[in-house]
Amino acid sequence: MTIAIQLIIWLSLIGFLVCIRTKGWPVRVTLLEYQRAVLYRRGLPIKEVDYGSHRVWNGTEKLIIVDTRPIQVSIENSTVALRDDMAAVYGISGSARVQDARKAIYSARNYNQVPAFVLVCCTRLVLNGLTSQELRSGKDRIVEQITNLAKSRLADAGLELLGFRLNVISISAIKPRSTE
Repeated sequence: MTIAIQLIIWLSLIGFLVCIRTKGWPVRVTLLEYQRAVLYRRGLPIKEVDYGSHRVWNGTEKLIIVDTRPIQVSIENSTVALRDDMAAVYGISGSARVQDARKAIYSARNYNQVPAFVLVCCTRLVLNGLTSQELRSGKDRIVEQITNLAKSRLADAGLELLGFRLNVISISAIKPRSTE
């Protein structure tokens, strides 16, 4: 081999290694129909990507994948104090799904736990402001208040409320604590 060919081979090898060092190694990532992702390049969010096959440079780019299937919530036997020193024992169920992948990723360490947290907080907030008489008189109005409050809070976290139901609600007196 001539010196020119050897020089070309060495320069090509050095160029390839520099490219791999600075850009990374190309990898193919396939997202399923119910998955969305946010593409990060050097730690910064670049864009949201839909399902399908995508090329990612391993080392400088990363895909954070989000599952957009509905997240089911079911909570039973929770208690909240009412305004008139009574207690309400309730059970709720609902579902939500990811609407905005970027907001969902930034909403919590695990975005799957956000719907349960928001539904419990909204339910407790609404029920805590009621008396036992108000609670007996209008369950539909209470469910509507909880739903409206939860929809806006979930939307801020990049999620959409699909449904909410107040399964069980009963009223009882609060027992004083014993001093023993």
